Parts: sequence; C-alpha cells; structure tokens
Amino acid sequence: MVKNGTAKYLFNGKELTAKEIAKLLVKKGKLKRSKLLGCYHSSAIVTYKGIEVKLIFSKASKRGIYGVLLTTNTTLNFEQAFKIYTNRWSIEVYFREYKQYLQLGKCQAQNFDTQIATTTLCMLQYNLLAVARRFSAYQTNGELFRALEKDTLQLTVSEQIWQIIIGMMVEIAEILSVDPEK
Repeated sequence: MVKNGTAKYLFNGKELTAKEIAKLLVKKGKLKRSKLLGCYHSSAIVTYKGIEVKLIFSKASKRGIYGVLLTTNTTLNFEQAFKIYTNRWSIEVYFREYKQYLQLGKCQAQNFDTQIATTTLCMLQYNLLAVARRFSAYQTNGELFRALEKDTLQLTVSEQIWQIIIGMMVEIAEILSVDPEK
C-alpha cells in the first residue's frame, strides 16, 4: 500500500504524483467497476526510481479516496493484487495483536529454546483465543486478550508450560474417567 503523498512517478514521460495519475486515468475513462469486490479501480504502469512498477488505484465509491497498491509484478490484475494485499493485511493484524496483547517479543531470556517456547505458547494462546472468539462472537480479540493479559504477564515460561501440561492431564483424566490426582 502506498501513501497518496508527494512521491513522483514517471508516467507518459511526465513526473506525476499518484493522485495526479489517478485523475488522468479517470479523465481517459480508465476507471472500471469490480462487481466481485464492489469497488472502482484503475491501474497504470509507471517508473519509480528506475524500476517499472504497476500502481493499482481502488476506492469504494466514485467519490471516495483512492487507496494505492504498488507492485513490481506488472502482470497482476486488480482482483489478484487485492487478494494478495488482503492476505498480507490479515497477517499484519495477526502480528500486531500478537505483539500488543500477548507480549510477543518481550521475552528477555538468553536461551534460544526458552525464546522458542515463549513464541510457541503465544501462538497457541492466540489460536485458542481466536477459536473462543468464534464461539462467542460478542467479544473482539482485543477484549479477550486484555482479559487474559494480566494472568499471562505474571507467569514465567516454565509456569505456562506446566499449566498447559496440567490442563491436558485433567482433560485426559476426564476422558478416561480417572481421578486427575492419581
């Protein structure tokens, strides 16, 4: 995603900003409607810092503000580029929530195995919370994460692993109809 800023692109022999290129495309009648995605789009192959790139402009309505995607793959059409971008965006949201609510990257352990264990536990916790959110759609991921954040910040990695093991043993004992203490 590119900002609609002051960056200049070489388009038809002229140095223009993304906003100026979008206006030219509309004047030339290059604005198309995607029924699949429900938005308007157009694209242009330009040169940016000596590299040929494709700018893909999209907006939700004719009067909306353009979002601009930049790709070096000039053969991509709008739908393909949009699909790639939405996948990328979901990954960005995942890592933002992962860092913000589950404290990924806060482990200060020097041992590589401990760091791997912390990351793995954060991933497991994220997946479990995402499943819980699916079954109780009234809460967002942030609400679930904030509710559990206080508890998880106080636990060390070994305590987190031990609690997972105990939880698994209790579940197995219930399935086998055995006393968990034994």
